[in-house]
Amino acid sequence: MLIEDFLDEILNIKDHKALIEYVEDNFEKIDDPLKEDPEVFKRLQEFYTYIVEMKNLPERRIQKRLSYIPGMVKRFKLMHLVYKVEKSSDLKPLDTPIKYVKGIGPKRAQKFLKLNVNNVEQLLNFFPRDYEDRRRIIPIPLLREDDKVVTTGKLTGVEKVKKGNLTIVSAVLSDGMYQILLKWFNQDFMEGILKGLLRKKLYVFGTVKKGFYGSLEIHNPEIELFNENKREIFPIYPLTEGLNQNTVRRIISENIYNIYNFKEHLPDDLISKRDLLDVYQAYTGMHFPRSNFHKKAARYRLAYEEILYLQVAFLLSKKENEKIGGISKKFNGKYSTELINSLSFELTNAQKKAYEEIKNDLKSDKPMNRLLQGDVGSGKTIVSELAMLDNYEAGFQSAVMVPTSILAIQNFKKIYDHFSRFGIKVALLIGATSNSEKERIKQRLKDGDIDVVVGTHALIQEDVHFKNLGLVVIDEQHRFGVEQRKELISKGKLVDTLVMTATPIPRTLSLSLYGDLDVSIIDEMPKGRKPIKTFVVHQSKIEEVYKFVISEVENGGQAYIVYPLIDESEKLAVKSATSMYEVLTKEYFPDIPVGLIHGKMSDSEKDDIMYKFASGEIKILVSTSVIEVGIDVPQATVIVIENAERFGLAQLHQLRGRVGRGNKQSYCYLTVGNVSREAFERLNFFASTNDGFKISEFDLKLRGPGEFLGVRQHGLPEFKVADIINDIDIIMVAREDAKYIIENEEKYRDLISYVKDLYKERLKLLDVG
Repeated sequence: MLIEDFLDEILNIKDHKALIEYVEDNFEKIDDPLKEDPEVFKRLQEFYTYIVEMKNLPERRIQKRLSYIPGMVKRFKLMHLVYKVEKSSDLKPLDTPIKYVKGIGPKRAQKFLKLNVNNVEQLLNFFPRDYEDRRRIIPIPLLREDDKVVTTGKLTGVEKVKKGNLTIVSAVLSDGMYQILLKWFNQDFMEGILKGLLRKKLYVFGTVKKGFYGSLEIHNPEIELFNENKREIFPIYPLTEGLNQNTVRRIISENIYNIYNFKEHLPDDLISKRDLLDVYQAYTGMHFPRSNFHKKAARYRLAYEEILYLQVAFLLSKKENEKIGGISKKFNGKYSTELINSLSFELTNAQKKAYEEIKNDLKSDKPMNRLLQGDVGSGKTIVSELAMLDNYEAGFQSAVMVPTSILAIQNFKKIYDHFSRFGIKVALLIGATSNSEKERIKQRLKDGDIDVVVGTHALIQEDVHFKNLGLVVIDEQHRFGVEQRKELISKGKLVDTLVMTATPIPRTLSLSLYGDLDVSIIDEMPKGRKPIKTFVVHQSKIEEVYKFVISEVENGGQAYIVYPLIDESEKLAVKSATSMYEVLTKEYFPDIPVGLIHGKMSDSEKDDIMYKFASGEIKILVSTSVIEVGIDVPQATVIVIENAERFGLAQLHQLRGRVGRGNKQSYCYLTVGNVSREAFERLNFFASTNDGFKISEFDLKLRGPGEFLGVRQHGLPEFKVADIINDIDIIMVAREDAKYIIENEEKYRDLISYVKDLYKERLKLLDVG
């Protein structure tokens, strides 16, 4: 038992008799290398005496002692389970090139460069990916499958066998009574090393696996001669060819004193309020922690710091934006009210709430900067249209930017149909618009003769000017780079901004990515919509799926059949849209009108096919993921996604959202071949829910924040320590502290100055969303 385990259990026991019994039974069982430190042992004994003495105290004094114990445990941990390396006068500047760092040199420097470690600062920020707790030794008979362990024993035998291209070096580790097999694969050199260690006591570090015959083995373990004084927590670093753990540990150990080049940017009151380690204890604990408490506290401190700076930057950006001011738009809602009354459906409560929030923003003298989140088919577009009508009534132009021409055309038609009755002039500006028409539209925008323009990237060209742009709506915002969004917003003087996404974003990510945006969520589906039934089916059952498609078409429905590739690939055993289009039209649907659409087609070709599908002329649309966003055909009741394992969950959710848009029951079939268990479980999870938020949480955990939603486009820093998936508690604490810092700007002048310097130009991008 380690000291920290002993202390943690003490905190869990509330009854004093049970506490005394626990301490008396377990004090002698503490097996911790820190116990060898005379000061630590002395304090531990004092702690033991303090608790055991309660036997002879009256109830009032017992309760008083119990109330002091949490504080004593905390102080003990901070005094004895945490440390920082000693300061040296021989500090190397943080920008010192890696080749001049102690223990490296030009040749080894090349290997560190492959790990993106270019200088002293990057070496200190090259944090372990994991740790091995070598203080906690598990005896061989207590080893369990899949446990990551440290065990000990003597090597009693070594053997090397070849099986085709595979070389297996095996060794038997024994504690005198029990034994376990150690195996190294394609590491011939291990045979000589192991023979030199025969009959010697070793540490063995690795993950326990079940062998071919059911017995336990440890594969590719690290081994080291047993040394009682080397019972530590060892860092495990990312490696590249030519570098091993011992080399990297030694180099970082020899250079870690350079952490004293870092300044402490967190003020004392915050460190005290949140019980944080200082920056030097934190860096020491990230690399060479004295205890698990030290390791966790170090990580918390550095993750909190990263998140705090980002949240302060967000709020600074928001404050600057508000200083610029907006325009308090004057309107009474006569156009929006008329549109609502003319709709064939009633707005959901979630839509009404989101619209109310947007309306209040438009009337405010602060610029609107709002994110509208809503699941596929939840009705975000109509809410944005109501905002455009209010913006028009107030005397301003609106611009709607969407990622694809198909979606732009579809949005344009819908907005035109809704707005033309009011005499509102709506234009479409996309790549396929003829040059003469483009020039005419640009001139009319500049003159103020167009009230609403819908377009793609064509809207952000330098020669597009507005007379009085007042509202920008950006749909599927994550598909645009932050600079592109900024370019459109900058085409007006004081523009209200509404960014929309149909990919629900977990609250953690929303706070981390859009901390300066106000968020509206449409978490309710329109009345009459039936949940889509989703099935995962093996490829061998595909003919049955096609028969179901035929029955749906015969009953007045339409269908999508989606493939991951446009053309056949020699490398991938995956179906393609073009080759399957030929097969489907000839063999399976010879009497049904079938269309083909994919990304290599021109915009006009795609538009023609989509028009025919939307009008019902085409009954089955064979496609790639080009139909992923915004296609709205209420008659479509079934979508078949072939080789579904090739798509991400967010993409599958978008594709599934192409059906279920009317009041008929809709279906989604995910076809797979022989896929891994992980892929099958992922698809089964997807099939089990229509809740986009649940799917996005699951997807985020699978892929991580770097890939989810194209986060890298956002212009935000890559966190070195913080994890925006799992650090929700830290995010909430840092968010609260950031608000306090901004409210007390003078008090935290130095910290704010540091954040401004840290983010520089990025501060201008944060308010774009």
